[in-house]
Amino acid sequence: MSVKEYKKAIREVFQSGLVDGDIIKKHIEQQMLLEKFLPDSASFFFVVEPATHTYHFIGKQQESVTGYANAEPVRKGMAFFLENLHPEEVDLLLDELYPELFRTLGELAKAEDIRKASAQFNYRFKAKNGEYLNLVEHLWVLETDQEGNPALFLGNIVALANTEALPLRLCIKMMRGHDSMTIILSTTFSTVKSLFTNITVRELEIMRHLAMGMTSKRIGEKLFISHHTVDTHRRNLLKKLDCRSVTELARLAFQNGVL
Repeated sequence: MSVKEYKKAIREVFQSGLVDGDIIKKHIEQQMLLEKFLPDSASFFFVVEPATHTYHFIGKQQESVTGYANAEPVRKGMAFFLENLHPEEVDLLLDELYPELFRTLGELAKAEDIRKASAQFNYRFKAKNGEYLNLVEHLWVLETDQEGNPALFLGNIVALANTEALPLRLCIKMMRGHDSMTIILSTTFSTVKSLFTNITVRELEIMRHLAMGMTSKRIGEKLFISHHTVDTHRRNLLKKLDCRSVTELARLAFQNGVL
């Protein structure tokens, strides 16, 4: 994709209005003040406005995390972020994760104070040296547009030490009460789910119980089938997924986000 195509994709996903310039300026000033007291770390904050695909603020630690000068994301906006995503994940974010994120936040905004919501998801990002980093992004809604849609976000990105490919996970939480967080949405978007396309609904159900350490007898009682049938499903699962044990089967399923 070209920068122009990325910007078009962003507008199609985040269909929110503009935020008043004076309000944005206030948030930038707050972040600049807070940054003076933040220690050096493998994370950084940013303020982004999807409607204009603009990063209005990027913390100084961005440069040490990714190797890029802050001038690059400031100049290119969100297109800079998208063009450096791992090619296996950019479509997942644009076609699945981002639409689900925006849809859920939009629904929450109709009934609750959206500023009490937070979202978290992960992805692989190409650093300046060409290596891909596993990053975890946290988002909070700073401002909404006239229709109540999230329009300005505060973000925090943390670099993980893990370099393996991980399934993309999206979790949205809402603060209710003084210290109580309720999970609104928790879902996974995996580039390797095709491994499980020939697994039946019943097999997936049994795989979940096996991963929890349940015996064939207990699973059979729970699902009202014989333990012999459970054993047959277990053998089929091991064969289909080329696993030698239930432990290996469970590890594969967890790694690929299907449990």
